[in-house]
Amino acid sequence: MKSIAIIPARYSSSRFPGKPLVEINGLPMIVLVWQNIRKSRLINTVIVATDDERIANTLHKYQIPFVLTNPQIPTGTDRIYSAYRQINTDFDIIINVQGDEPLLSGSDLDNLIENFDTREYDVATFISPIDDFEELVNPNNVKVAVGENYRALYFSRSVIPHLRDFEINEWLKKQTYWKHIGIYVYKADVLKFFVNNPQTKIELSEKLEQLRLLEHGYRFQCIPINKKLIGVDTPEDLEKIKVLLNKNN
Repeated sequence: MKSIAIIPARYSSSRFPGKPLVEINGLPMIVLVWQNIRKSRLINTVIVATDDERIANTLHKYQIPFVLTNPQIPTGTDRIYSAYRQINTDFDIIINVQGDEPLLSGSDLDNLIENFDTREYDVATFISPIDDFEELVNPNNVKVAVGENYRALYFSRSVIPHLRDFEINEWLKKQTYWKHIGIYVYKADVLKFFVNNPQTKIELSEKLEQLRLLEHGYRFQCIPINKKLIGVDTPEDLEKIKVLLNKNN
């Protein structure tokens, strides 16, 4: 299947303004993410979708292909589709790669693409097991309840499923909990449906855009990844990643 990865990169962030340009190992984070994803053997094209001239100037300096999008676009997925329309080339699948995932590799995405069952599912995404109580109860970590064959039943900032008969500090011993990693592989027509339909009440309640598709009956295939990925949401996350990368070097 012909595939494109699009990396949304916004400058404005309530918790960490300007984070695409913070340095990790001597490179702006958005450059590091692009370089990692570019090593994929299955993705034909990798571009960045940004709304900011400062990010665009940095991308130009490193000769990274990018598309400028409207700053008023409401979600990262809408930004990806806007960029996709601008390049005016058809692809079978479109990969949404978050610009704040510097530990994600091209081979990780190859694994996601290779295991995507396009006959049964509309979207493929990563999940990882939660083994830390603070991670479990943190609403910034999105949890997913999965059914047979790892089909997503629901995504939430709350801890799901709820174990009625046990104290919450025992839940990790009694149940496998899954953290959602916000990387998506969309069929092109599914992404088109997403952007052409309004935000739903549940999506707005949880502030989770993937619920728009789930509420309309689209099927998410969750693929476990045995790798600790840390998204950079705060300056504290950035320091954790720097420590981790220094240990591995």
